[in-house]
Amino acid sequence: MTNTNSTLSLNKKLTLTGALCALVIVLGITKLGLIPIGATASITILHIPVILICMLAGLPEGLFVGLVFGSLSLIQAAMSPSGVLDPFFVNPLISVLPRMLIAVIAWGLWKALNLIPHMPKTVSAGITGFITTVAHTLLVLGSLYVFKAADVREALGGMGYFALVAACGFNAVLEAVAATIICAAVFAGLFIAGKKKSKLSQE
Repeated sequence: MTNTNSTLSLNKKLTLTGALCALVIVLGITKLGLIPIGATASITILHIPVILICMLAGLPEGLFVGLVFGSLSLIQAAMSPSGVLDPFFVNPLISVLPRMLIAVIAWGLWKALNLIPHMPKTVSAGITGFITTVAHTLLVLGSLYVFKAADVREALGGMGYFALVAACGFNAVLEAVAATIICAAVFAGLFIAGKKKSKLSQE
């Protein structure tokens, strides 16, 4: 498979970016992209479009989709908080910054993995999805303690960062597995579509 980033035209990148931004908004508004963690927080799968756009289009597009994701999180935290941690997400350093940072992580991982000779794109996509998802969880929870440590500890009854990570661990692993499957499936689909297109062009 050729390098996807280099084969997409500007119009296709804009279209894809718009589509994935719309997907983030729909999943966020309908709550289909949120996995509730008891009464304390919601672990989200809304980061997956950020990972995909980084691999399919590039870093600038990934940063933009991450900005949309983070902004949506901020707006929802301000308008309809549902957990004890949600009010802290009105701080853009907690809601927006980590979601833009995962674009950098996903893009960097994708580029690095593609330097490995004979590494299948589906495998690279799955690894990128898994590691970036784990990083997303750690960054979001970490930003809560970096910027609102005292308030977060009070809201959680004195729970520390590593205790919260452990509490969210099972759901975070499920989220990472889901991201791995989805990212790998997208590139497997692209590979199959590319082979079919190639066969049709030869006929």
